[in-house]
Amino acid sequence: MKFLAGAALALSMTVSIAAIAHEGASGVVKERMDGMKAIGQQVKIMVPMMKGTLPYDPAKVAQSAEIIERHAGENFTSLFPEGSDGKPSEAHADIWSDWSKFNDLAIELETSASELKTVAANSGSEDAFKGALGSVLRTCKSCHSSFRE
Repeated sequence: MKFLAGAALALSMTVSIAAIAHEGASGVVKERMDGMKAIGQQVKIMVPMMKGTLPYDPAKVAQSAEIIERHAGENFTSLFPEGSDGKPSEAHADIWSDWSKFNDLAIELETSASELKTVAANSGSEDAFKGALGSVLRTCKSCHSSFRE
């Protein structure tokens, strides 16, 4: 649980810093930065529920998971055409040299967000919610660790 809280804190700090990085972004780079920002905003909604500082709200979780799911998978990878790694992008060149891993993580995010949505839609237990959100956070952390400058 400490790992998840730490991952959530790191992701929320990343979202705050990302707002500064968006300055000067345009085209596909701005689109993907906006998508990352949307994902981060949803994480900020759910992490307090995971920590127990806000009550677990399955309807809000389902809505947040739906937004993350929409920004994942092929919708996500389509925003990384080759050569779009120049500043202000924080995309690491390894994305294109290890496209298979990057693509797998994008699909994993879509899948884990879908599972989180299903848990919430079925009014799953708080423990099931925490496990499903943990999967989303681990996927985000793995991708950022491998493919973000």
